[in-house]
Amino acid sequence: MIQSITIKNIATFDDNAGVPINDLKKVNFFFGFNGTGKSTIARYLQNLSLPQDKQASDFSACYQSGYNSTQNQILTFNEEFIEENFRKSTTQRGVFSLNQTNDEIDTQIENENIIIQNENNYKTILAKRKQAINNDKQQKEKDLKDFCWGQREIFKPFVKIQLQHSRSSENHLQEIKTILQNNIDDVLTIEQLSEQYQNLYEKEINKVESQINISTYKKIREIENKLEVLLQEVIVGNEDVDIANLINALNIRDWIEQGVKLTEQTNAICPFCQKPTIDENLKEQFSKYFDETYKQKISNIQTLLSQYQVQTNLFLSSILEIQNEFNPNNIVSEEYRILKSIFDSNIEIIRQKIQKSNEKKNLFLINTRKKQLSTIIKIIKENNTAFESLEVNQQKFVKNIWKYMAANSQNQIQSLEKRKEKYTRIETLADALLDDCDLKINASKQKIEQLRTQTINTKEAVDNINIILKNTGFEGFEIKERESNENNISQYYLHRPHKPNERHIFKKLSEGEKNFISFLYFYQLCIGTDDIENNSAKKKIIVIDDPVSSLDSQSLFIVSTLIHKLIQRNNNNYNALQNDNIEQVFVLTHNLYFYKEVSLHMRPICKEYNHYNITKQNNKTQIENNGKNKNVFDDYSLLWQTIRKIKEKLPTDNSSNILISNAMRRILDSFVNFIGLGRDAWGAIQNENEDEPNYYIKSAFISTINKESHEITVLDSTYYHRITNVQPQILFDVFKEIFESIGKEHYELMMKKITNNKEQC
Repeated sequence: MIQSITIKNIATFDDNAGVPINDLKKVNFFFGFNGTGKSTIARYLQNLSLPQDKQASDFSACYQSGYNSTQNQILTFNEEFIEENFRKSTTQRGVFSLNQTNDEIDTQIENENIIIQNENNYKTILAKRKQAINNDKQQKEKDLKDFCWGQREIFKPFVKIQLQHSRSSENHLQEIKTILQNNIDDVLTIEQLSEQYQNLYEKEINKVESQINISTYKKIREIENKLEVLLQEVIVGNEDVDIANLINALNIRDWIEQGVKLTEQTNAICPFCQKPTIDENLKEQFSKYFDETYKQKISNIQTLLSQYQVQTNLFLSSILEIQNEFNPNNIVSEEYRILKSIFDSNIEIIRQKIQKSNEKKNLFLINTRKKQLSTIIKIIKENNTAFESLEVNQQKFVKNIWKYMAANSQNQIQSLEKRKEKYTRIETLADALLDDCDLKINASKQKIEQLRTQTINTKEAVDNINIILKNTGFEGFEIKERESNENNISQYYLHRPHKPNERHIFKKLSEGEKNFISFLYFYQLCIGTDDIENNSAKKKIIVIDDPVSSLDSQSLFIVSTLIHKLIQRNNNNYNALQNDNIEQVFVLTHNLYFYKEVSLHMRPICKEYNHYNITKQNNKTQIENNGKNKNVFDDYSLLWQTIRKIKEKLPTDNSSNILISNAMRRILDSFVNFIGLGRDAWGAIQNENEDEPNYYIKSAFISTINKESHEITVLDSTYYHRITNVQPQILFDVFKEIFESIGKEHYELMMKKITNNKEQC
């Protein structure tokens, strides 16, 4: 049930705070003159019943509390209803009458529809849940594909390789999943992979034919071992010779030895003084000093030196050959430089030993470079092995890349697999629940079909309307059911019994007849339904906006009687409506007689009701909640009350002049012709100067009452223009002046606040 409404920012309703309508009841009566805002309220309520995409934006600032579109159905009777149901079509929508069904079957149908509605709502929730799960699964799968595919970006710098599945992220993912089916180990780091890539693709690999000469290495090592012994030995001449002391004292052994060799060439001439000073005795001593033992040792060193030079040259040559063919990071050339330096140094050391045989000498042994030489041998072997297995290693390298990508993707893949297991469980459960919903819905529909044959009483509904038409004097036409219908939904049209082929009968009816027949149809919708399948479970909120326009008194009474049936109280609970399918009723009118008739407290209407009075001042709508008090007087009193309220808050502009002048003219008309007090109205201006502006305004008021006295009417453009453009205060001054001539005391009485004549309901 709607509990409150606030109309805002539309028509004459305040743009800022809006106009609240609070404390709404089961039955709500609204009274107000035309133009005060009643239809705006009705149209807002009607707008609530429309689908969201069809609701008018004019009401976007309005709001309400309590209305639930899934539980309530708003039915609105207004001009739009007449236009929608009759003027746009020659046929009417289906009318169903459920008022003859018993409570038990009604309750059963309502319960089944509630089951269908609840199950459909549940199906919607389940379908949305399944869709959300499916969307989430698809998104997670896409995210996983994107993540796994993104691993390829890491290897983008490896321009000389082409990974499989370069055009399919799906196949790429499947490849990774296949790899993960086996335990992956020995996963290389990106640094290791980068190094392998450089070695396998960026570096030119050729087979190295040259090798380090191991045999030469061993020979050099043997020579060095022999030389080590000789170089550590102090080699001297025969110490028993007399000249030995002098040679040793002067340390001139090498000098003497060279001199002896020279004397052999100069025939005993001293190589130093160039005189024959060397006799046989000295030669003999020299010969004894440099005996055979000494000479043999020196000769051995000289022989080893010669061998050493040959072998080291051979070894260096082999290193140089390798250098020219294979020299990664200059490791071979550097070793060649070091070895050559060692060998040259050793040769010099050996020569020094020969010259100074009595001095001990040490060599730089080749085995000190064994580690470096082994490294060269190793990298040559690795290079040659890599060369021989290059294609195999490249294939292995690509596999290592896939292992790397698989290892990086493993957690994400495992996480999604676990999530997909959860998705499957939920989807399976949802499918089972959906099947269960369908079973319940089908069972309820079958039961409703059985019950519908007992509850739908189309003929009675048609007969009821036609009886009302006949009893109220509308005998020129009747409502007739179309021969064919769809989905068991009947359709009706207006039919003249004596002119079966005549069409568009509705257009030829008077306004009163149109309004009356339209309301009869609306009444059938209120007590029945036009869509039992979808709306029978919804309680109706009925909005009736001025249903008695152009109706005669008889029709007005019939309409009032039908509305009384809609708002009839429950005999067991006076605060509830008799019709359980009706949740709430709004009645809005400007007709005082109808308002009093429809809200008469003597009738058995629901006791939970409120009265609201709608007025307009300064072109702003105001709504007063009068509770159970009508607080509405007869037409004449209301007219006085209207101008009194306007005068209390006199507007500064002329926007209300037409409303003011119309109310004042109606007061003058009633006062002079019906109440009969005071003098003739025309006498109020007999002595007025026609040149005074107020004369014409007075004339405009009175000419409506006494047309014979003057030919000018209020609708003449001259006077209409004058009235709409004067200041509102002038209208009140003229009104007062007229009553000072025809009824001063009555004017003073009626302009006082009326507080004691409220009609109690």
